[in-house]
Amino acid sequence: MVAIGDIDAGECLFQIPRGCLLNPSTSSLQDDVKCELMKIKSESGWVPLLITLMYEYNNPASKWRPYMDLVPDFKELDLPLFWTKSERDTLLKGTGLQSKVDRDLLMMTKEFKERVLPFVDKHKEIFGEVCKDFEFYKKMVAFVMAYSFTEPLKDPGEDDLVDDDLIGTSPPMMVPLADILNHVSKNNAKLMFEKDALKMVAIKPISKANIRGEEVYNTYGLLDNWRLLQMYGFAEIKYCNTYCNISPSSRWVLTPIIEGIVEMPMEYLLEVAKSIPDISDKQLLEDKWNFLIES
Repeated sequence: MVAIGDIDAGECLFQIPRGCLLNPSTSSLQDDVKCELMKIKSESGWVPLLITLMYEYNNPASKWRPYMDLVPDFKELDLPLFWTKSERDTLLKGTGLQSKVDRDLLMMTKEFKERVLPFVDKHKEIFGEVCKDFEFYKKMVAFVMAYSFTEPLKDPGEDDLVDDDLIGTSPPMMVPLADILNHVSKNNAKLMFEKDALKMVAIKPISKANIRGEEVYNTYGLLDNWRLLQMYGFAEIKYCNTYCNISPSSRWVLTPIIEGIVEMPMEYLLEVAKSIPDISDKQLLEDKWNFLIES
């Protein structure tokens, strides 16, 4: 999407009524099936939407057919999830991403066997045989990973307008039109959530600088390159993405950096600090470290 004229900061580029968002409650499924589907619990929280997409994708009479027909060829979703084990071991070596992709595959397999298959078997009259195929399910997972949105959870008393960087999210949903925008860290537009609609709003001036016009960019969040590769199958070039994650075990802290994108376990920082000759009070260092981890 490109600008065909100058756009001011704060200008609404487009809006999507909530009735046009694709999720289990707006699906073509019968009401009793929807009710049962939305009660499914899973570690990822994605299973209800995934089953919904499996149904709509294979239903020629679906009211969502025009949207599903615009879904890119799944072969183009080049996420590490679809790489062979040999490719992952070779190309992801030293990035720390191998274990995360392996974890994703294990979670998918477990949820498919324990949540998806029983539901599909129970309602086999409306789900085709392809819905029992794990490879097809993986493609639906990749679709959700690359194109879905999650709405931030609001605290009581907040204004109706909420941006999508707030902590806490609801289950994923598909947002037609918004999902065609590409991501950059230095984005010029942002998806905002209102009571009756979602709005894409310019957060800085966007100009028709040339014949083609400036591209409108959304953001998927403050994500470093390993996360972008894991979830979306791409990475940003040097100097565009200035974020890295520093982790004590499973906890991540987002930190801006000048150049390069790295994933660094926080334990490494402690080891380096202990090796500095000028630090004589090792106990004070330990106390400060524990305070950092707990805060």
